[in-house]
Amino acid sequence: MMEAIKFAARLFTALASGDLNVVGLIVGFIGGLMVTVFGLPSIGLLNEGMYVEIEVTWRMRIYNGLARLGLVMIMAGFLLQLIPAVKAVHVP
Repeated sequence: MMEAIKFAARLFTALASGDLNVVGLIVGFIGGLMVTVFGLPSIGLLNEGMYVEIEVTWRMRIYNGLARLGLVMIMAGFLLQLIPAVKAVHVP
């Protein structure tokens, strides 16, 4: 239990100091979880080529929106990790 508290304190310190690697990892991880839970957005493909068009319910719209948000979070997490990596490699 004490290790978890110390880890949370270090994580909070890293976030407060603006460590983009840690923030990027967290954002990407949460985005990955969202895509895993809500699936990939493919509502448009479901209607394509069907004889009877399915009705898109509010729940399908919410899942589709959350899945897209998850994908955006994965991309944002990647970019947040890429910025410090490029700065570390770039030598003026």
